[in-house]
Amino acid sequence: MSGGWNDPGVAAAYAETFAPLCAGVHPAVLAALGDVAGRRVLDAGAGTGTLTHRLAAAGAQVVAVEPDPAMRALADPSLGLVEGALPDLPLPDDAVAAAASVFVVNHLDDPRAAVADLARVTRSGGRVVVTIWPSGAHVQGRLWEQVLAEAGAVRPPGVRLPAHRDFPRTVEGLAGLLAGAGLVDVRAREVAWTHTCPPDTLWRGAAGGVGGIGVTLRAQTPEVQQAMQTAHDRHVADLLVDGMLQLETSAVLAVGVVAG
Repeated sequence: MSGGWNDPGVAAAYAETFAPLCAGVHPAVLAALGDVAGRRVLDAGAGTGTLTHRLAAAGAQVVAVEPDPAMRALADPSLGLVEGALPDLPLPDDAVAAAASVFVVNHLDDPRAAVADLARVTRSGGRVVVTIWPSGAHVQGRLWEQVLAEAGAVRPPGVRLPAHRDFPRTVEGLAGLLAGAGLVDVRAREVAWTHTCPPDTLWRGAAGGVGGIGVTLRAQTPEVQQAMQTAHDRHVADLLVDGMLQLETSAVLAVGVVAG
């Protein structure tokens, strides 16, 4: 499901293209966590450390965990990212006061086990914050669905979870995922922001192998890849403002509390 994240080229492509897009949700994540100053806070799936840096700047004692060595290599060494992955975090029970996992559980083979592990390592009364991309509700998701359909691309096996492992990628679906892990006082909402970037940003990320769309693109024949790029460029042209891509982006954010 997670694709080729362990490829150094994929990590570099992510850092250059999708990491700035994902960072648009960070202010909402910090708000959902509450006051983190002086508290031990987990950043699970820290990537190249963008959220880790913001948490540290807010005064948190950050435990940043990232499975991909290529991602960790791109992070500021002072952030101290350590190896580890959901749903088997290298932490004891009740290890942190709060936990965040941003655009991670939507890539994992077992989202329910992942959220349960976040709850396990968080102390009673602590908040767990999770974000995902909503199914079909954000501009780039709809754009890629149009591109795949128009180019006749076929998703390779494993890009989507089997039904028994998956969950609805909606506000209600993410709230249910957290509640199912035993978290209480669960609240979920949509977060929206505008991301401005060069017009080829999404394509460069996909061509670099980032995420499910990157895996799908790389699985196509050269002819289908070219058709995908043609369709991508045509749809992106409608979203340009002064030569820059304006992405009206949305995510789903949910926060729950570990029961006492």
